[in-house]
Amino acid sequence: MKEVPLYFHIDYKFSHCLDLENSEFPNVEEIHGEIYAYDCHDTCTKVGEVQLHYYNDSFIDLGFNLYDAFDRSMDTIRLGNAILDSGTGDMSIDLKDQIGPSFNNNILVIHEIILFPDFRGKGFGKEIISGIITFFKGKCGYVALQSFPKQHDISIKDKPRFQEFGLDQLNPEFHSAQQSSDSFYEKCGFQKIPLQNESFFIMNIDPM
Repeated sequence: MKEVPLYFHIDYKFSHCLDLENSEFPNVEEIHGEIYAYDCHDTCTKVGEVQLHYYNDSFIDLGFNLYDAFDRSMDTIRLGNAILDSGTGDMSIDLKDQIGPSFNNNILVIHEIILFPDFRGKGFGKEIISGIITFFKGKCGYVALQSFPKQHDISIKDKPRFQEFGLDQLNPEFHSAQQSSDSFYEKCGFQKIPLQNESFFIMNIDPM
């Protein structure tokens, strides 16, 4: 699609166990989204995908805290350790001092956002993230993520989507790619969590 998109739309698919008795982590929803762009002719083109994790604090009274939910896998525990107190399951005091308290303790994690080559480097990523935040505002108070250049993710190097999304075309030098990724999220309004050798970011979208 050569024309500049008029707007973007994300088709969200939510995965959540409704049977609380048989769900180990009922306070977590995994969300897959396909991102589409529409032009002035109302032509629809898929431009990328997003993976989100939604952590719902309202299950705390049933014995499910957010730290335990982050602790469910190696993919999520490092971020959980960066933002939550392992003892209370609440946002860490130091981090609250940095970003301020929120009216809503629910947390949205942007696990992955990935665009096809034709839609990279044009400011669309920032617009899409802004749309995600707008959609989830009122449902959560914080949005968090780990900044990491996807082309250096060894877990998908041998998978078809690595070539499908043209990740081999991106910067092969890790450190400059990491700096570019960090700079992007800072421009989107995220604050870097002050941890050595880590690139975790967070935003308070419902501040008190």
